[in-house]
Amino acid sequence: MKHIGAIVREKIVDELKENLEQSEGCFFVNFNKVKALSISQLRNNLRTTKAKVYVAKNSLFSKAFDKNRDNIANFINGETAVIFVYDKDIVRTAKALVDFAKENEILKIQGGLLDNKAVSPEDLNALAKLPPKEILLGMAVSGLASPITGFVSTLNQVILKFLWTVEEIKKNKEANKK
Repeated sequence: MKHIGAIVREKIVDELKENLEQSEGCFFVNFNKVKALSISQLRNNLRTTKAKVYVAKNSLFSKAFDKNRDNIANFINGETAVIFVYDKDIVRTAKALVDFAKENEILKIQGGLLDNKAVSPEDLNALAKLPPKEILLGMAVSGLASPITGFVSTLNQVILKFLWTVEEIKKNKEANKK
């Protein structure tokens, strides 16, 4: 028969694995010496971006992230928390996390996993600097529409020049009749 502690640890590992499968990615932070009030504030900030902060022992994280153990070995040291992102717009969560880390310099962003690939803290900072998804889509549409707009404008100018020429011919004919 298993010891109760072993059952609890297995349940935590299973929950972490389930969160990893359901999430779009995750970020690792070291929260050593960060006050509990600040961690609660971080949880509240990330809740608006459809992200969840999870704290457990590093050995349990290692077991849960077994497939990615090599990728995350550098991310799990000290007092570690994992932030699971459930929103397709990971940039919002990265931005919220980086902004919080700037305000609370004690919190250290260790890295992350996106599509089962390790992401460095520098990559997360660069990700946080990207504009929101809606603005990126707008920029893409604008870039696609720009050549079409230029083409339509050019056609419009040809038509206008033709009309101005016809109008001038009409004026010349009227002037010659007088």
